[in-house]
Amino acid sequence: FTFVYVSDALAIPAAMLFTKLIMKRSYLWTHLIGGAVCMTGIIVNTVSDINDSHVDGHELSSDHVKGDILAIFGAILLGLDDVLSEIIVSEYGGVTEMVFMKGFFGTLISVGQLVAFEMDSVQALFVDNGRSPCVLSWRMILFSTHVVTRALDVTGEMQFLFVSEAALLNLSLLTSDLYAAIFDVLTTGLQLTIHFYIAFFLIFAGIVLYEAGPSPANIHQGATPLDIQIRKRKSMGYETNNLSASETEHKSNLGLLKQIELT
Repeated sequence: FTFVYVSDALAIPAAMLFTKLIMKRSYLWTHLIGGAVCMTGIIVNTVSDINDSHVDGHELSSDHVKGDILAIFGAILLGLDDVLSEIIVSEYGGVTEMVFMKGFFGTLISVGQLVAFEMDSVQALFVDNGRSPCVLSWRMILFSTHVVTRALDVTGEMQFLFVSEAALLNLSLLTSDLYAAIFDVLTTGLQLTIHFYIAFFLIFAGIVLYEAGPSPANIHQGATPLDIQIRKRKSMGYETNNLSASETEHKSNLGLLKQIELT
C-alpha cells in the first residue's frame, strides 16, 4: 500500500507545481491549506501502515527502498501527466481524441513492456495448470472487468479535466482509498483502525477547503469553482459573442459604404 499512499500524496503538489509553472496559474491560501490537509491525511495513513508492518515483523529491504524511490518519481510524473492532459483536453483535441490517444499509445507501450519483461506472467495468466486457486474462466472475468473499468476511469478523468483542473482531480481521487477499504471489509473482514477514519476525515476536509475558494483556472475573475460551469457552454457563448460582434462590424461597414456612395 505504500506505493498508493506515496502516489496519492505527491501527485497533488506535483500537479499544483506543474500547473503553476506551465499554465501560469495562481493559488490562494485556501487551495494551499486544503492540499496540505489532504496530504496530512495520507501521511497519517502511511505512518499507520508502516507501524503495522514493523509490528508484523516485516523488515525494510533494499528492494522496498528502491520501490519507494520509483513510486516517488512515478507520482511526480503522474502530476505532470494530469496537467498536460488538462491542457490537451481543454485547448486542443478534446475528450474523445485524448481518450483514443491514451488508449492507443498506452496499449502499444504496455504490449512492449509485457513482451520485454512479463512474458512468464502473461503465460501463467492464460494457462490453466490446475494448481492455481483461481480457475482460468474466473481469471478472464477479472481481467476483462479490469480492462473495462480502467477504460471508464480514464474516460471519466479526461471529462473531469475538461470541466475542472488537475490538482482537484488528484485531491478527489484520494477518496478511492475509502472504497478499497470498504471492499476489504466486506470480502476479507478487515478491521479498520482509528487512523483510517482520521485520515479520511482530513482528506474530506481538505477537499472542502480547496473547493471553498475560486478555481485557479479562473481565479482573477473571482468566479466560483470552474467545475460548476461547463466549459463547453462558455466556449459556445464565446463563439456566439464573436459572431455577433463580427455581424455588427460588418453592418457598420456597409452603412459607411452607403454614406460614401450617397455623398
